[in-house]
Amino acid sequence: MRLSTALLFLSLLCGLSASATVYDVKIGLNGANTYDPQNLTIKVGDAVRFVWVSGTHPTMSDSSPAAWATFTPSATNTNQTFTFSQVGSYGYHCTAHAVQSGSTYIGMVGNITVQTALATAPAQATAPTLSFFPNPSRGALTVQVAGQRGQDYKLRLTNILGREVRAQALRPEQAADGLAVDLSGLPAGLYFYSLLVNDKVVSTKRLTLQGD
Repeated sequence: MRLSTALLFLSLLCGLSASATVYDVKIGLNGANTYDPQNLTIKVGDAVRFVWVSGTHPTMSDSSPAAWATFTPSATNTNQTFTFSQVGSYGYHCTAHAVQSGSTYIGMVGNITVQTALATAPAQATAPTLSFFPNPSRGALTVQVAGQRGQDYKLRLTNILGREVRAQALRPEQAADGLAVDLSGLPAGLYFYSLLVNDKVVSTKRLTLQGD
């Protein structure tokens, strides 16, 4: 009887392990100070593997208690894997390339949403993606949003101190075709462009403005 119970437990354990998924988050892809993907939705029991690509990016958990001890991936420490056993939202940031704005961080940030095993995770491909070019720019650039067509967005530009310097609505047709933006009146320096849906930040990217 004890042997049968042990075999049953082992079978259930193997079944649970087989259903778990490992998701990769690439750090410093294409030499940029970003986590890719920036936002990830998984289920309880899944794992996230942070994979180093380039740069020096000490990665710190923002949740309380911390989901992991701060780690710095490198060519000799190329990946770190963490398994999530509780439902919740787990934000994190790079201590070298993000700045605090109020109670949150902007810049090189990411978030992991953990849902119950029975929940259906939204397709990652439909998440809105913010892009703009050229970067660096002398003030004239084009902003585009891919994903979730028909959605109204809001663009917010903040400086390195987290202060909002520009905000603009973005209609669905502009999101798909691209919106021309003139930032030539702003001082040269580092800024952060954020994409908001229902006043919630869903994507933030760094922008460098150059002087004449």
